[in-house]
Amino acid sequence: MKTLTRLHSAALAALALITSAVGQSAPAAGNTDAGPPRPIAEEAAVLEKGRISARRRALARLATHPDPEADKLLLAQFDRYRAGDLPPAIWLDFFEAAAKRNHPALKAMLAEREEMLAKSRDALSRFRECLEGGDGEAGRLVFATKAEAGCIRCHTVSGEGGKIGPDLTWLRNAMDRTQILESIIAPNSSIATGFASAALTLKNGESIAGVVSHESADELTVTSIVDGKKTTVKTADIAQRTPLPSPMPPHFGAALDKRAIRDLVEFIAAGD
Repeated sequence: MKTLTRLHSAALAALALITSAVGQSAPAAGNTDAGPPRPIAEEAAVLEKGRISARRRALARLATHPDPEADKLLLAQFDRYRAGDLPPAIWLDFFEAAAKRNHPALKAMLAEREEMLAKSRDALSRFRECLEGGDGEAGRLVFATKAEAGCIRCHTVSGEGGKIGPDLTWLRNAMDRTQILESIIAPNSSIATGFASAALTLKNGESIAGVVSHESADELTVTSIVDGKKTTVKTADIAQRTPLPSPMPPHFGAALDKRAIRDLVEFIAAGD
């Protein structure tokens, strides 16, 4: 109940912020706390030694900085990225900032990266920048209130939520960030034990489909993904059993923007 109260309070807080913004110009996504432009030398110092949060704000300012030297500074960050020296927690912020600039070299850099990603067989290649740097509290809101995600309908956190999919508190203790991201982006690549789906045809002609939430030598329990209803059947009564893909939408990664995915990964991995 405590967790549910926190989820409800967070949702109300978000609604209040949205309501208060009616009639005002909405700031650009990811740029709400950027602040006014600063000297390029100062931004360079922040990107070199500043805290992650300060680097994130610096990148947001550089995205619209009037000084052409901002482009050179962002190109230098790309060199650091290729050398493995750019903190993963600011990858997404960097790519977003670069995408807002109109410099030919930055555009070519992004186009080259897109071409490389298009050729990659790694399902997570387009989402590696979502592994670190998220906001856990924002991720809680995605989990609890974002209709496109619908996480809370199927999943549980700290005892609150749906029972169809794995308890995300369990995922926090059993999976690393890459596995958590994979479960969001490519849910059929690895299905947690006890959550495989199947379609059953019984000997009396009845059909049952859902998540096989319990199974023994003599019987199994299927949980409907529609209403959460559990049906227990005897193994001896099953005429045919057909494996089904995960009930989690395979296009789930496309339903959320990368910031929402990064926040969700942070919430699942570390809480808020």
